[in-house]
Amino acid sequence: MDRELLERLMKRTKTGSELTGRGLAEAAGLAHGTVGNILSGETERVFGSTAEAICQAIGVELLVLCTPVFRLTVVRQKALTA
Repeated sequence: MDRELLERLMKRTKTGSELTGRGLAEAAGLAHGTVGNILSGETERVFGSTAEAICQAIGVELLVLCTPVFRLTVVRQKALTA
């Protein structure tokens, strides 16, 4: 998850209002510590469900904010078995 982009997107959400870390956590139905760890950089990778909840709360598509890691793994495994 691109935390710098997340911080910028939190300043202007789908409603045009700014969200704090706690506000984002509430809107996404997540613990504020989870969002705080993402914003601080302590957590670099998040579960898909967490990323989806954050993206829905700020009003962006998942691929705007996240780079899926599992896709690369699947492609590499297929390449190795071919």
